[in-house]
Amino acid sequence: MRGLLLALVAACGPKVQPAAPSAFDEDFAATKPITDRPVDAVDLASRPEAPKGAGVRSGTIDRARMLAVLDAGVPSFLKQFEVAPHIEHERFIGWQLVQLIDRASPLTTVDVVPGDVLLAVNGKPLSRPDQLQAMWDSLRTSNQVIAELWRGNAKFQLRFDIEPKLENAPAVKLGPIPTDPVPRPPPPKSAKPVPATK
Repeated sequence: MRGLLLALVAACGPKVQPAAPSAFDEDFAATKPITDRPVDAVDLASRPEAPKGAGVRSGTIDRARMLAVLDAGVPSFLKQFEVAPHIEHERFIGWQLVQLIDRASPLTTVDVVPGDVLLAVNGKPLSRPDQLQAMWDSLRTSNQVIAELWRGNAKFQLRFDIEPKLENAPAVKLGPIPTDPVPRPPPPKSAKPVPATK
């Protein structure tokens, strides 16, 4: 069942740590100015490989079990852990693991620890709900799950093959991961319209 991870630490979205500002939190946006200055794509090549921890970083996932996890849906998977947005240079970078909630979860056998930051799954960032859903749906026809993570100043990957393989599965393309700006909340609506001056 370790493979369920792979539907992954990745499906990380919202079981967000309440004390930390959410990427969609209006208070955060109001207290920290957001600029539009560009930030370089996340550069995994410049970071050293993180030493291996106690869990596994590779293996196989039974396709039937993967499909059962996918059929249960994203909310069911997200109940297993708590994450918080990881922001650098006023940009959302990834989801930082705060804690595993379900100690019986297959995620406990995978090499992830609190503080690890999930950047992407199968080369796709997960900063918006639509990206998370697209990744989740794509796992149905994928032959691999590759999660890219940071641990401190180092990087590592979790690579799991999904068996049995599908003949026409799209290849996983890895490369620079684009960072998204922290979403700005809409401007507050005025209670009364301001009359035009003559």
